[in-house]
Amino acid sequence: SVTLPKNILQIESGFYFQDEEAFNTLFRYGISKNVELRLNTNLLFLDSYDGLNIDSPKLGDLELGAKIQLFNSGDSATTVAFLTHLSLPTASKYYSNNGYGTLNRFLISHDLSETFSIGYNLGYNKIYGQKGSFVYTLALAKSINSWGVYAELYGEEAKGDSQFNFDAGLTYLIKDSFQLDISFGEGINNELSYFSLGASWNYNLKKN
Repeated sequence: SVTLPKNILQIESGFYFQDEEAFNTLFRYGISKNVELRLNTNLLFLDSYDGLNIDSPKLGDLELGAKIQLFNSGDSATTVAFLTHLSLPTASKYYSNNGYGTLNRFLISHDLSETFSIGYNLGYNKIYGQKGSFVYTLALAKSINSWGVYAELYGEEAKGDSQFNFDAGLTYLIKDSFQLDISFGEGINNELSYFSLGASWNYNLKKN
């Protein structure tokens, strides 16, 4: 629920292992005190599609977006932001949603203490030609020196379909500009199961 400061570039990248594997990279750049621009990419490793052998890996659809800080006061433990992404059908056959889409959500968090916070997100995703879905997340996070741990309940509701999931993760801040993370997730009412490894880098472009 917090945007990056102006002139800060952050790169968040990693592998996640599910039914298929993917290498995800999110680029975030602060253009003002309250706005950051975002570019999300996925390199997808698909073994087959409907029994067909296909070329792999290939890039999935690009997502362009922004996060806008709506409320962040030093006198309040609560922060609020709005996140929006436009999904572009840039990928080749089998790797694309085959339509433009929007992914939107409000991000809210509360600092319960200097090391403990709770956050929740509410949003709506829609790909043209497909049914839309309401999405939600409830997360608890705790920091212990350079370590961080979190747990989430999250899911989505679409007409005739409901998915409810759990995940948890661990982060380690090696230095102020570099962090490692590991996480796993399981479906509560579905067969979701994933494991991921990642890293994040933070750069002050004005300073460099």
